This record gives sequence, C-alpha cells and structure tokens, in this order.
Amino acid sequence: MAENPGIKVDESIDACQNGKSAASGTFGLEHIFREMGRIYEARKTIYGDSKQGKWGKYPELAADLLISGHPLELLDGDAGHVPLKWIFGVLDKVFMKLGDLKVFVLSVLGLQSSGKSTMLRTMFGLQFAVSAGRCTKGAFMQLVKVSEEIRKDFKFDYLLVVDTEGLLSLELQGTNTTHRDNKLATFVVGVGNLTVINIFGENPAELQSVLQIVVQAFMRMKKVRLSPSCVFVYQNVTDLAAAEKNMDGRRHLQEKLDQMTQLAAKEENCNTNCFSIIEFDIKKDVTYLPQLWEGTSSMAPPKPRLK
Repeated sequence: MAENPGIKVDESIDACQNGKSAASGTFGLEHIFREMGRIYEARKTIYGDSKQGKWGKYPELAADLLISGHPLELLDGDAGHVPLKWIFGVLDKVFMKLGDLKVFVLSVLGLQSSGKSTMLRTMFGLQFAVSAGRCTKGAFMQLVKVSEEIRKDFKFDYLLVVDTEGLLSLELQGTNTTHRDNKLATFVVGVGNLTVINIFGENPAELQSVLQIVVQAFMRMKKVRLSPSCVFVYQNVTDLAAAEKNMDGRRHLQEKLDQMTQLAAKEENCNTNCFSIIEFDIKKDVTYLPQLWEGTSSMAPPKPRLK
C-alpha cells in the first residue's frame, strides 16, 4: 500500500489540542478508499482485465457504498488528481447494479467557508461533513435517488451531487492559487449538468472573486462544445421581501458578469463582450436565501419556513 503522508493521527490530535487546523492530519473513510483506488489503478495498469485478484472487487465495494448514500471522493484534494480508471470502474459497477438509468449531475462552486456543504445538506439531506472550521478538500460525489413525484417533471432517476473545496483557500495563500482555482472550477463545471454558484451574503468583493474564476471556466466549456448551465444562490440575505433591492442586485450581477466575460475573453482568445456563453436568465437563475439553519451548531435544525 502506498504511503500517504497526509494520514498522521498523532499530528491530528496535537493540532486539535492546539486549536489549529487539522486538515493535513485527519483520517477518514475517504483515505481508505483512496488507497484502494491507487492499488486498483496500479494493478489495472500492470495486468489489465486478464488477471484479477481481490483488488478487482474494490470498485464493487465502493459502488455499494455510493449507492447506499455515502459520499465518495472524486478528486484527491491533496494531490489534485482524478483517478480516472478507479472512477470509471466504480461507476461501471453502479450502472451494472442500477441499470441504464438517467443521472443528472449537480455541482457546486463558491469561496472557502461560504456554506456550500451546508446548503447541500439542507436541500437534499446529504452527509457531506460540515462543522465550524472544517472545509471540504478536493471533490466528493453523492448519489441521491429521485422520488417518483419529482421524476415525472424532471425525467431523471438519480441526482449525482458533487461538492467541492472552496475557491481562494486560505491554506494555499502565497502559492499559485489562481491557476489551481481555475483548474478546479473548469473540472467542476465540466462534470456538472448544472453548477450552483454559492455566494455567502452580499459582499461585492466575494462576488467579483468568484465571477472571475467561474466565467473563465464556462468560457472553456464552449471550446470543448459542452453546454452546462448555472444558477447563483445568495445565502444569508436579509430582507427577502425587498423586491426592488433584489432587482438592483440582479442588475449589478449582470453588469459584473459582462465585465468578467470581457476580461476572460482576452485570456481565452474569445470574441465576446457579454455573458452569453451559456444560457442564463438573470430573473430566473438567481435565488436569494435567508439563514438556512436555526443556530450555529452543525446539528441545528433547518429554518421552519425552508421546509
């Protein structure tokens, strides 16, 4: 088994006692399956399909876990690596077990600690880890079965939700964060049928930081002939009844999108002056939400009016 320097239980305990971030020392089920994926990919490269031992059953174990509703790592956040053979092997087993069903992929993007995992947990009851000071690292996918009632309207059987690490990570300050964030955003937008752009509050600086990265990712999708869509969700917005205020916010968002498109067009050598690279309706594809939970605990109940 390959040595993983990120799994250091003693350092995790020390970090927690000292009140520091224990991101580099935490140990979870994702680390076990990450090692299983490495073994599977190495054996697959050497032997192919001709000789399979116990390692050939690893994708089936991960598929059972995914079908049961447990999140599975899609992107290794420590190495910035997507194990394609492993992911293909797992998804092949999922389709063998579930049949040829239609799957809709929903991905989410936003700044670090902006409440992405909390929003997904509130919307779908997912099990992505959320707590004060803990942030998603890499990207995780979770499979959600769609009820018969919803299936009639949306014409798909399962929802595959992809939760990602936050953009502009504080831990990566001083490194080439822009290049890393651009690659992460391009990957997340590319795998999703719909990408939720999550923004906490109404901070203009946060909005501009997110838009610079997101617009460039959508522009790259046009080059590879993909046509994803997006919605903007503003969390923790007060005075939701102020329709005029919200319309001003939408106009401001449209202006910022056009500005960022012009800047991104220069870097990507595209000829466009407005945010027309994807289908986007400023009236329908922007949503304002109040505080999602009662209190600050990760076990706090959702707001009654959101049920």
